[in-house]
Amino acid sequence: MKIHHIMFFCFISALCGDTGLVSAKLNIYTGAEGGSDSMSCYLSQPKNMKFFCKEECKAEDILVKTEDVRAQNGRFSTEYEVESSGRGVLTVTITDLTKSDAGRYRCGSGTDLVPDSYSDFEIRVSDELPGGNTRFFRTDTEGENITMGCLNDVQSKHKFLCKENCETEEDIIIETDGNRAQSGRYSIEYKEGSIFGLYVTITNASKLDTGWYKCGYGRALSPDSSYPLPILVIPDPSKPNQTPPPFSTSVPSASTPTTQSLKLSSESVIALSSFPKITNQPSAAVCSSVPHSGYIWGLVVLLVVVFLLILYIWKMRRDFRSSFRISEIPFL
Repeated sequence: MKIHHIMFFCFISALCGDTGLVSAKLNIYTGAEGGSDSMSCYLSQPKNMKFFCKEECKAEDILVKTEDVRAQNGRFSTEYEVESSGRGVLTVTITDLTKSDAGRYRCGSGTDLVPDSYSDFEIRVSDELPGGNTRFFRTDTEGENITMGCLNDVQSKHKFLCKENCETEEDIIIETDGNRAQSGRYSIEYKEGSIFGLYVTITNASKLDTGWYKCGYGRALSPDSSYPLPILVIPDPSKPNQTPPPFSTSVPSASTPTTQSLKLSSESVIALSSFPKITNQPSAAVCSSVPHSGYIWGLVVLLVVVFLLILYIWKMRRDFRSSFRISEIPFL
């Protein structure tokens, strides 16, 4: 099985363990059960002893500890190399991911309890990733700014960022000859002498940003070098879920739990928002063609009132005429 690499990069020296304090954001990666992937830890102070451990890195938490270039312990393995700059790169691999693999990890050099240089990261296991996916997705939270290094062996004047397979013009987000370019919330920047050279940034991340990206050098549709970046953006757990419930015209059966969790993709939300609102009231045309029971009773009352009024007027006129005739009779 071909193992791809997820590259770690150090924003400040603390992330690599120079001060012993980790103050940068913890990198999180999500994989599906059965997936396999590799993470490369850049070590600012490489030593002969390399280690890969989980959680608190106690004796029972040590996955691999070796002075060799390569080492393996079951589904976990490490490979070490030194770049021309003298910087060490320790690549750790997890194969056949299981739910019990979820947790926090550390890879570094020196001793596991007092490392000289290290990187921390977290692995999550999810069954909601696309079917057949074997990669680990970098996982970020909505509203955050995402910065990723784009590792490439070949460099040229042209630089690009695109989404999905980068096979059509519609997939291209940025394509530039300069060292920095921006398109909306997406930007790329080339930093000479840095670890990766080319960096990609997504500001104010949204769940719609989830997917595959490619960055690299050359023309986007025919790159000289490109690097895949799988990204998963999840809701902010500190904010209440304001997503409206899914639209449904079906009535749940008696065997269907009313508390069942339902999922709705962003595309479905957009599609449903374009439909007119539906209410339980009949339309105006239906209301005008079917008499309402209240209307009928009102008409009856009105007819009764009119009848009584006519009867009253008739009686008054009759009484008046009777009194007038009596007044005309002469006295004897």
